[in-house]
Amino acid sequence: MLRSETAARLSAPDLLQVVQAPDWEQLRACMQRLLAQLGICDFMLRMEIASVNGASQVQLFGSLPNAMLQQFSQPADDKTDPVRQHLARSCLPLNWQVDQLCLLHGGQIYPLLKTKGVTQGISLALHSKHTVSRLDFYSNAAGQALSTGVQADALLLGVYLQEAAERLWRKVAPNQEPILSARELECLRWSADGKTSSEIGLILGISQRTVYFHMKNVAMKLGVYSTRHAISRAVMKGIIKPNT
Repeated sequence: MLRSETAARLSAPDLLQVVQAPDWEQLRACMQRLLAQLGICDFMLRMEIASVNGASQVQLFGSLPNAMLQQFSQPADDKTDPVRQHLARSCLPLNWQVDQLCLLHGGQIYPLLKTKGVTQGISLALHSKHTVSRLDFYSNAAGQALSTGVQADALLLGVYLQEAAERLWRKVAPNQEPILSARELECLRWSADGKTSSEIGLILGISQRTVYFHMKNVAMKLGVYSTRHAISRAVMKGIIKPNT
């Protein structure tokens, strides 16, 4: 059953436990305990971790069985998943029903979630200096939408989870270069080719505002303050080739 709107919200000590989790198992246990209070049965975090030269790896974490988690290992630009497509072009969370996604997507992800009893979910994109992530929260409540209070708490919890997961990953990869996601690299390369943000948006099928967002992230990750400097720094580091 979903938590009522009048129930206590997540507390500061709850959130502190998330970011202070010493290992993956304790982070998973902490998340499951807090999500149970919200009426959310499972979660999945897909972190895309890449060096500045564009090579990337995927870190999967969550409460789903490993076989289900591995279904999320496909490239982030998979055009067959409507959830991924939404998250690629918007920073807004997406609420969805599993039955609808089973009809729209030809893969195994959503049918597998349905066999586990999932009826609905909320997905969001999370960005930091070093990672770009997809986070899903799943509910098995039948015929009852996630309340606005539950959604607000889940989104807040997601930010803390992202921070905790990145910190744990850094323990085993302390020298990892800052990320440039696949979409950020696309925007950077087109910008280096002389395209405007409006033109890049048309080419990639995203809004001009989203292009601005990606290029701002590129500049931040490369330690510069403008698109022009980002391009020159990227050329210097060998991330992109200079125009000839």
